[in-house]
Amino acid sequence: MEMLVVLTLVSLLGTLLVQGLGFFATRYDAAQRHNRTTDQSALRQHWFETTVRGIVPVGVQARALRGSASTFAGTSLQPLAGEAGGPALVRWTIAEGGSAIVYQEQGMATVGTDPITWRLPLAASESATFQYADRRGGWHDAWPTAEAPNEWTPSLIRLVANPAATAPRVLWIGRVAADPYPLPNEYQLR
Repeated sequence: MEMLVVLTLVSLLGTLLVQGLGFFATRYDAAQRHNRTTDQSALRQHWFETTVRGIVPVGVQARALRGSASTFAGTSLQPLAGEAGGPALVRWTIAEGGSAIVYQEQGMATVGTDPITWRLPLAASESATFQYADRRGGWHDAWPTAEAPNEWTPSLIRLVANPAATAPRVLWIGRVAADPYPLPNEYQLR
């Protein structure tokens, strides 16, 4: 009889131990999935911030920063695939109804070749748009803007979800580090 009681207790303890390990393994997998997702999201945001920080006001109007609610393109000195410090034409575009962002880069030395293209998934947000801040802090849906006619680059570029809401949710934001006015070139100095 004592042997039956001991075997019953051991089997109950074994069952509890297996259930506890299963619960722990499930929670551990969920935490790892969350960490991978968070790491990927932080990496995408860092890529955005890096290319935006490197945007410079090039003295040629054809290469000036142009932006709308769904895309912007300009010359960056911090491209993701190219050599840092080398100018590259970069473009960020909201694609697939806001579920993805497409990054394109074309180095100045490789004009004529196909641009490098990366597709980055976004968290589901149907109405994501780009917005541009002038030096006074006003936000605009397009760049250049009539409110800041002499500024060649915005001070900030952000990606927001639900821009029509009273408090839009900022997904990514990047500060343009360069002065908004292009440096004079040799032709202007003559």
